Amino acid sequence: MSRLPIIAAGALLLGMGAFAAGVHAGKYRTGAYEVADQSMGVFRAMFSPEGRRHLLMGLAAQHVQPARGQGSGVTVNERPDDGALIMLAGYFDGANAIRLIRRDGTEVASWPVSYSALFPEVRKPDLSVDLHGTLLTPAGEPVFNIEYHGAAKLGRCGAPVWTIPQPLHHSVETAVAGGYWIPGRNSMLAGDPGAERFAPFTLSGYPELLLEDLILHVSEDGEILSWKSVPEILYDNGLEAVMTATGNSIRSGLGDRDELVHVNKITELTPELAPAFPMFEAGDLMISMRELNLIVVVDPDDWSLKWHSIGPWRRQHDPEFQPDGRIGVFNNNVYGIAYDDYQWTRADWPRDTNILAIDPATGVTEVIYGQRPGQEMLSIIRGKHQLLPDGGRMITEFDAGRAIEIDGDGNTVWEFVNAVDADFVGEITEALVYPAGYFDVTDWTCP
Repeated sequence: MSRLPIIAAGALLLGMGAFAAGVHAGKYRTGAYEVADQSMGVFRAMFSPEGRRHLLMGLAAQHVQPARGQGSGVTVNERPDDGALIMLAGYFDGANAIRLIRRDGTEVASWPVSYSALFPEVRKPDLSVDLHGTLLTPAGEPVFNIEYHGAAKLGRCGAPVWTIPQPLHHSVETAVAGGYWIPGRNSMLAGDPGAERFAPFTLSGYPELLLEDLILHVSEDGEILSWKSVPEILYDNGLEAVMTATGNSIRSGLGDRDELVHVNKITELTPELAPAFPMFEAGDLMISMRELNLIVVVDPDDWSLKWHSIGPWRRQHDPEFQPDGRIGVFNNNVYGIAYDDYQWTRADWPRDTNILAIDPATGVTEVIYGQRPGQEMLSIIRGKHQLLPDGGRMITEFDAGRAIEIDGDGNTVWEFVNAVDADFVGEITEALVYPAGYFDVTDWTCP
């Protein structure tokens, strides 16, 4: 009897099994799927000029974006020299770093940030991580987080003052009572003790990793003074329906969304601004959650919800209490599909990112920057805006590697483009203006 039919039948069964396994891996996003997906990404990259360049750039590729023909360095400087200094955090000269410059671009001070030096026990390459939330103290000391890997404070000349080896992320904001508000993250499996708080995400029986974002109050000395679960706040305030309104299936045996909320900003209402917000009180916290298009204001004394809004922003960042009683929002106004296969921005994508303001009492919103010719922006992720005393703003357009200062009328008065070469810009994660007199430092030189 010929063995050919048997061999053919066996091959068919193997093929059907492989196909079924592939469908299962794709449907449930198993480890096999992730490995196969990454392998296919490398395979596809070998057959396009962009992909080959991405491979050749190595880890540096995750810190750059295609240039948009907007120049290099300080490209606009229409402000008189008022003694202000500008901090830029991001990717400079092949490394993560923080820089302090004058308006003409002259460097005053710089702090290279080496993840491997700050956290030697982890043993990860420096360019496998990046900076995000960053600020400078009056003593000229940087305080920053290394996205999802830790936080640190450096001395004036770069020596480590403290480190927090926990997955802190996104923003670092000054707390009125002292210290800092920084988002943190707790990882758990669906079956771990305490995970039952987040049903139905934890009822499937699937051993899925869940990511629970936290509000951390960190002291000036790097001690975690208190923490609170952000998903828990939503559940306790009746917003489970918001958390599960994602269109994803939640059923037995099916892994679901692991990142429950994706906090990207915690900011405190100061006593100075509180009179402009009669529905809130000084000390209330505003929290932005990108995955839910959600911004909330809560009372940190009992974690009760005072206000919330879903949209009209999309994938927003960095809400700020404004002196006029409105909340300003960096509205990314775009989804991840605006990236190509290599996580670089698509050249033909509309530049629709803007700054919105919303009246929390009436819900009335207004686009205050980004709707006129010359105001075009596109930051698919991240992005920030700092309100300035004269009514202007310093805007961090992350994906463009650009910092833009505008006046109260929306005119660009200062601009910096972090060009790497003719084709790429280095990403800028934070840009802040520090007025004359903010720093106690009189001599920025270091040994």
